[in-house]
Amino acid sequence: MASPTPSQSDTTTASNSSDTEMDLAGNGPNTRCPLCHETYTIPKVMSCFHTFCQPCLEKIQEMPDKITCPECHMDTYLGASGLTGLLPDYAVSNLLETTALVTSALHCTGCKSKDTNAVARCFDCANFLCANCVMAHQFMHCFEGHRVISLGELQGNKEDGKPEKPIYCPRHKGEVLKFYCKTCSQPICKECTVFDHTRGHECQFIMDVGDKQLDVLRHVEEDAKVKINELRSSTKGIEHILNRLQVQYHKAQNDINDTYNFYRAMLEERKQDCLKELDQVFNAKQVAVSTMAQKIQENIDRLYQGTEFVEKITKYATNTEALMFKNLIEQRFQNIFNFTPDVHNHQYFDIEFISNFQAIQTAVRNTFGYIREGDEIQGLIPKPLPIARPNGVISTPGTISPPLTNGHIFDTPGDPKDFVSTNTLMFPPADTNFYEKWSSGLDIFQNGIDVFSTSSYPIMDLTSKLITTSLYPPKSQIKRQKMIYHCKFGEFGVMEGQFTEPSGVAVNAQNDIIVADTNNHRIQIFDKEGRFKFQFGECGKRDGQLLYPNRVAVVKTSGDIIVTERSPTHQIQVYNQYGQFVRKFGANILQHPRGVAIDNKGRIIIVECKVMRVIVFDQFGNVLHKFGCSKHLEFPNGVVVNDKEEIFISDNRAHCVKVFNYQGAFLRQIGGEGITNYPIGVGINSTGEILVADNHNNFNLTIFTQDGQLINALESKVKHAQCFDVALMDDGSVVLASKDYRLYIYRYAQIPSLGM
Repeated sequence: MASPTPSQSDTTTASNSSDTEMDLAGNGPNTRCPLCHETYTIPKVMSCFHTFCQPCLEKIQEMPDKITCPECHMDTYLGASGLTGLLPDYAVSNLLETTALVTSALHCTGCKSKDTNAVARCFDCANFLCANCVMAHQFMHCFEGHRVISLGELQGNKEDGKPEKPIYCPRHKGEVLKFYCKTCSQPICKECTVFDHTRGHECQFIMDVGDKQLDVLRHVEEDAKVKINELRSSTKGIEHILNRLQVQYHKAQNDINDTYNFYRAMLEERKQDCLKELDQVFNAKQVAVSTMAQKIQENIDRLYQGTEFVEKITKYATNTEALMFKNLIEQRFQNIFNFTPDVHNHQYFDIEFISNFQAIQTAVRNTFGYIREGDEIQGLIPKPLPIARPNGVISTPGTISPPLTNGHIFDTPGDPKDFVSTNTLMFPPADTNFYEKWSSGLDIFQNGIDVFSTSSYPIMDLTSKLITTSLYPPKSQIKRQKMIYHCKFGEFGVMEGQFTEPSGVAVNAQNDIIVADTNNHRIQIFDKEGRFKFQFGECGKRDGQLLYPNRVAVVKTSGDIIVTERSPTHQIQVYNQYGQFVRKFGANILQHPRGVAIDNKGRIIIVECKVMRVIVFDQFGNVLHKFGCSKHLEFPNGVVVNDKEEIFISDNRAHCVKVFNYQGAFLRQIGGEGITNYPIGVGINSTGEILVADNHNNFNLTIFTQDGQLINALESKVKHAQCFDVALMDDGSVVLASKDYRLYIYRYAQIPSLGM
């Protein structure tokens, strides 16, 4: 006898019944499989709630552990039982069973007979059986233990109000599902209550809680219908969104055209200026050439006149009379003979227009603009970005002056000369993001002082002040050794080796110097002597493009370059040692990345200003650790990690380095006011010493042990402009990135330590 492969509690229906035999006035569920278009045979429900025949699913199954819905393409993952482990569609099976009881039109599915009607149902092989198949189930060993119930008995059970059919436990064969575990939200058998759903599980009889649980399902159904109405209401706004999108698109098109026309007008103006200048130079050189020609002709005329006079006097005068003119003639001719016009001088005809196509290409790409999308558009009024000028002046619309206290910014203790007069700095409006404006060119640090702090000057912790004073003597008592840079390179511009804002610097294992050139939207790499090697990045938000990169670090083992970007992208990008894009991540996590470091396991440590937070990523962007440290930090700007998983963070406003572990516990403080004033960065050299750099009055390096003991203190012999970042080289040198568009390399290792 042929029969389909059954599963417990599955139901099977005849496959060749007509539509009229199976249709219940069109009010019930669909009884035909969407794949074979025949009446369901062993209907199985997928995780997307679509129902198909099990044999049909077996035909389309490609992988043993999952199957894809042929209608919605959603994956349904299968257990060890495969397709037989899917729940049957009881509703369809019961509908077909009811049809068979009412019309007696259901044929036997056990022997596939088209002429014999079904008289019973087997709940083990999931078949409707004719009389012959019922007899076979009674006497053949292969059907031993199968539960067969006649259709008349099923009808009697319905009329008597008894359970329609037994549902057996898939784990314990032969056990009926009589209980319901509220903890696991599933029906269970008696054996399950003993072995699987014991301590802590709330189990009750299905007959006691079934109605309540069905009410819960009905509530879920009602909530789903409410959600459907909500989503349908949302679809009405799609047209509005599309209209807005179209408006924004055309506006962006117009802005691009306006920008192009502006560029074209500026180019036309510049063209006319160049042509006018060319005309002026040409006319001046033409006058010079005409003047030279006139002088040549004058000397020719004088020579003719002189030769005529000599010929006359030698022909018609005596010797004595002719010799009377000898000195005059020789002197006059000698003056003419000394005149030698330089007709080959390039100054008379050398006119050339010098064009820098690469600089034009880079400048246009970086200044023409870019396309913003997403949350950058919503609710934002476009503001023109500040422009960094070669002289350091920043042009930002709508700036206002900060409040004055005794003629200086902020009313704080300390030397007034440490603060900048308001006539040297213009602040953006109160609603402007100071951090973003800094990376666009504004001076956050003036003379090494952070004027864009996230909080007002803090109330001094007297205990920490006393401790700091006892450990570190006042600066006037510290003898700082002098140091001088042995290499400098860079200048303002957009060409190779030029910068508009070198705000981040790092050094790789080969002592190559890697510079984040923020406003040029690129990374430049130099050798240890400052010679340009190569660059990568261009303005944009696609893979391989950069948008305001502000800090950079290197994975020493692989040479991968880690780049952080400030707002609007505020993300991390990873490039290999050759500048090829690898991946990017963190845009939905980071807010204000300020410092970046790589530990000995390749983990990426980011410290954020404003939100005062530390996040540790792996190389693939997974967050390993995250903690806030607003209680300890005021304005962090640099970070480095030792082999003990201790994080050293330089705090500009707290005048020190704060140390944390990866779990966020504060461990200790290094340095303090009077010795590490307004630090701009921190590093660990090859001997494990902590170097704290600051730009207070001079460029200063203060060296400590990792426990915080002072080892040495150095200062530069020359003054520097605002400094952005520092990085350590393996040869005992430190690289300093300055706002004067240059990088300086100082060697500190040969300078003797302080005798303290």
